[in-house]
Amino acid sequence: MLDFSAISTEVTPESIKAELVSRLTAAGLDIDTREGSYTDLIYSEAAYQIYKAWQQLRVLLAAAVPGPDSGPYLDLFAGQYGMERTPASTAHVTLTFTGQDGAVIPAGTVCLTPSGLRFRTDLQVTIADGTATAPATAETAGEGYNVDAGSVTRFLVTIPGVESVTNAGPGEGGADGESDASFYERIYTRLSKPVASGNVYYYEQLARQTPGVGQAKTIPLWDGPGTVKVVLASPDKQPVDELIVTQAQQILDEGRVIGADVTAVSAQALEITVTTTCTLDSGVQADAVEKQLSGLLQSMFESMEFGTDATIRLNQVALRLLSCDGVVDYADLRLNSQGANLSKTVEQVPVLAGVTITPGGA
Repeated sequence: MLDFSAISTEVTPESIKAELVSRLTAAGLDIDTREGSYTDLIYSEAAYQIYKAWQQLRVLLAAAVPGPDSGPYLDLFAGQYGMERTPASTAHVTLTFTGQDGAVIPAGTVCLTPSGLRFRTDLQVTIADGTATAPATAETAGEGYNVDAGSVTRFLVTIPGVESVTNAGPGEGGADGESDASFYERIYTRLSKPVASGNVYYYEQLARQTPGVGQAKTIPLWDGPGTVKVVLASPDKQPVDELIVTQAQQILDEGRVIGADVTAVSAQALEITVTTTCTLDSGVQADAVEKQLSGLLQSMFESMEFGTDATIRLNQVALRLLSCDGVVDYADLRLNSQGANLSKTVEQVPVLAGVTITPGGA
């Protein structure tokens, strides 16, 4: 097996020069290597040229043997197999305007969240009976525009006769462009799990072409002969919204085998609450432990294999609890109010709903 570990070593012109000089010394040669000497000048230039060649070699390696950090070379490699990075997609909301009857909200009206996220209305609407609704699209693609209900409350420019705006439902459909790590994993899956028309890998890889879908699991014959269910999750193994499910369904319908009835669904959230009583070191606050444990559990959930029956074990939660700063001991650890393991199904993903630490003990 080829070993590329040496190429990943960080070097500088200075470290290369030092290595060259050390070899002279080790050979017992009595040569003047003081700064400004002839040997020093020669070795300084040689070290710099070696350094440049070293950097080019690392670039060539990233292009020849792509990895999760190969950036644009990953796209070039994937292109040989007809694969493209999943692009970012824009979020959509429905805006409700209130004001005087007859007031017109033109298409392209910009409304904002307090943090400055901008949405443009897709249609011109006129207020009647005090309200009007219009679909709106985020100005920029990205998951950050999947805003909560009631978040879009401001106008960029005041509209005569229009008093307020809000979004009754959350933003949906926004997704970030596929990351290098996700794209690499998808390429690896494509090459390691051979696709045949209509097999489980075929539908999973087809579904993962949808912006916002990072995980997919095929369940064949879920509702009788010819039926296929494809369970979807985000790159961080969370449920996806209905707009993303709809987009995935369209892709699956276009690529499905003739006669197959393919249904796309979002993974179901298995909400998990964690409660316990802890003995804490002096000066340690419960909320700090809650925050640290939450991060550890979210990482634990994300590392679990998607699309399998699995168990969330109490002892694994306890292990992470005891690793938190300032936790001496614990008692009465519970998951969803039960002092026992939790089971998740193929179609579920664990979602942390809350962590409550009660100080106590000796």
